[in-house]
Amino acid sequence: MMSKNVVFIGFMGCGKTTIARRFAMERECVFLDSDALIENKFDKKINEIFSEFGEEFFRKQEQVMADFFKFCNNAAISTGGGFVNVENLEELGYIIYLNASFEFLKNRLLNLGELTKRPLFYDENQAKKLYNERLKLYENKANLTIDIENLSLDEILKTIYKAIK
Repeated sequence: MMSKNVVFIGFMGCGKTTIARRFAMERECVFLDSDALIENKFDKKINEIFSEFGEEFFRKQEQVMADFFKFCNNAAISTGGGFVNVENLEELGYIIYLNASFEFLKNRLLNLGELTKRPLFYDENQAKKLYNERLKLYENKANLTIDIENLSLDEILKTIYKAIK
């Protein structure tokens, strides 16, 4: 049983929630999702929160979640794409960056019918610019980077289990 959290970071559509949930089930730890917690807090979807209160407000709520996660143990934490900017990310646990190309992520979101639910993807050029800005942040903050494009969910989890033993 682990005592440290495992925190999943990466750009929109890389599978953070799916992987963190499965990890939590297999490792019998708590599953936490920063976006879902924020949605529950305000009883609104992320795009509604962005629309009503703005991105800056949402980013402050992510910091509130990060401050809470700092006191958690034995959790698999799925984060939003911009969560990498919270002040205390390194204090939250072992950080895993799920890496993929912009085109792969865009196509994955499109195939899942999720593209329109992502407020920062409304303008594809802006989304690509944001993707490029965040790449180095993700890489610099991660304890482990996994290139997910040609891997199944089982292969990704096997890579994680090997790294964290």
